[in-house]
Amino acid sequence: MKPSTSSGETLGAVQKACRVLAELSGPGPHRLSNIVANTGLNKATALRLLDALGEEGFVQRYPVDKTYALGNGAFAMHASVSRRVSLPASAHTSLMRVAEVTGDTTCLSVPCGSHSVCIDREEGSNPWRVNYLQVGRRLPLGVGSAGMALIAWLPDEEVEQMIARNRVVLAARFPRVGPERIRREVQLSRERGYSLSASVVTEGTGGLSVPILDMQGRPVAAIGASALVERLVKREVMLAELLIDEASRIESALHGRDGTDRAAHCSTAAQTTSMREISDVHA
Repeated sequence: MKPSTSSGETLGAVQKACRVLAELSGPGPHRLSNIVANTGLNKATALRLLDALGEEGFVQRYPVDKTYALGNGAFAMHASVSRRVSLPASAHTSLMRVAEVTGDTTCLSVPCGSHSVCIDREEGSNPWRVNYLQVGRRLPLGVGSAGMALIAWLPDEEVEQMIARNRVVLAARFPRVGPERIRREVQLSRERGYSLSASVVTEGTGGLSVPILDMQGRPVAAIGASALVERLVKREVMLAELLIDEASRIESALHGRDGTDRAAHCSTAAQTTSMREISDVHA
């Protein structure tokens, strides 16, 4: 099967290489068989790209266990981005605060193309752990509370573009999350000021996330907490208010924006829209 875009066009060499690098940025170990299965590339193409990226320093191969990882070239790019964007440093304190207060697993996610990527997480004191939220884990925008927070605050035209780009992967991996469901949840998230999720990525688990917005009101990240659905339902308003407050703190640290008005609006919405009223949320 030839990898293709949502429009049915075959992928170019750059897109294929990006798929390989994206796969290697997620939790490992990364063997050739896993890379082939997760990227949709054939074995010969994947091996050729891995060799080429290795020659350029972007991929490291470990002969003993026959695994691959990102090389120093990728880390150099990360260092460059880190100097330009202080988001992880300014947000980690917020993750720790939320984890300490709630006992839940907290995660910071950023948009990457048509996906969300977890770039930082903290464990709370609750013994239950969200194993699927590992640093580097990618999910299509619209899937999970963070993925929904990152798509819901985009302009409507871009929302439709993301839905189209992810149509194939949504149908294959997340059949519960169709285009209409995403559109409905986008509207609900905008009304509440935060996104909710339940039992899509993992049955019985859910999350609540709040977008972190730039000066133009576009989402640059999302901060969220994940727990068992029953635990989320009981503490929805508290979690929403806490995460909204932390998102406002991060925005202020990034660009001096006053998040008071947004926090007040979202707090009111949190009290009027309950998770129990949403029979069809996704996780």
